[in-house]
Amino acid sequence: MKQTCAAFLALDHATDTRRWSLRLGPQVSGGRGSLFGGAGLAAGIVALEHATGKPVVWATGQYLSITRPDETLDLEVVLPAVGRNVTQGRVVGHVGEREIITVFGAAGERQSTAEGCWEQMPDAPEPEACPEIPQRHEAESIHAHIELRLARGAFGFSGFGRPTDDGRSLLWARMPAVAHDAAALAIIADYMPSVVGNALGRIMHCTSLDNTIRFGRLEPTEWVLCDNRMEYAGNGFGHGSVHLWSRAGTLLATASQSMIIRAP
Repeated sequence: MKQTCAAFLALDHATDTRRWSLRLGPQVSGGRGSLFGGAGLAAGIVALEHATGKPVVWATGQYLSITRPDETLDLEVVLPAVGRNVTQGRVVGHVGEREIITVFGAAGERQSTAEGCWEQMPDAPEPEACPEIPQRHEAESIHAHIELRLARGAFGFSGFGRPTDDGRSLLWARMPAVAHDAAALAIIADYMPSVVGNALGRIMHCTSLDNTIRFGRLEPTEWVLCDNRMEYAGNGFGHGSVHLWSRAGTLLATASQSMIIRAP
C-alpha cells in the first residue's frame, strides 16, 4: 500500500494540529540543498487539511527565502474564517526568525449542484512508450522519488528532448511509493517550470516566486499527465501554468506560477 504524502514528507506535530515541523533533509530538497517549492506547498496543504478536517479546494504558496540543509521548518496554521462548509486560512513557515513560505488556501466540501469540465486532455503516448527523463542531480533530493517521462517537447532544465514552437510540453509523472493525493499533486505540479527552456529553445533555470494549485476531481491514478504551458517571458520573469490529468482523463488540478528566469 502506498504512503500518503504527509508520511513521505515526514511532517511532525505533537498534539496541536495547527503546529507542525518539517526537517529540511534531502527528501524535500530540490537538489541544491534548499527546500523544493512544491514540497513546501504540499506541507502547507497537509497542515490546512488536518487543521480544518476538510479537503483543500485551492492553495497558493509565496516563497520568501531559501533554506539550508538540515534546518527545521516550523509551520503554524491560522484560520481567520471558519465556516460550516468552507474554511479559509494560512500556514506560515519559519526557520528561526526567517519567514520562508506563506501558504494561503481554502478547504471545504459542499453538495454539488453543477458539474462539468471544459478542458480536454491532450493526446499523448502512453507513459510506458515515452523515454524516461534522466536525473542529473549529484546530491540526494526529492527528484529521486519522482519518475518523469517525456511525451512531448523538451525538459527545459536539462535540454532533454526537442523544443516545441507553441510553448507547451507534456510530461508523465508519478511518485511510485506515494499516493497521488492533493499534496503529492502540488509536488508534481512544480515541474511546470521545465517548460520555460522548452519554449525558449535552450536550457533555462527558474526560481519560483509563487505557486498556486486548484483542485478538480481527485481519483487514484498511477500516472499524472502534466500539460505544461508557457504563457509569457520578459523583464527577467515568466508566467506559466499546468493542467494535471489522470491516466483515465480526469482533470485532477490546475496550477500556475510566476518565476524569475535566467540562463545557467
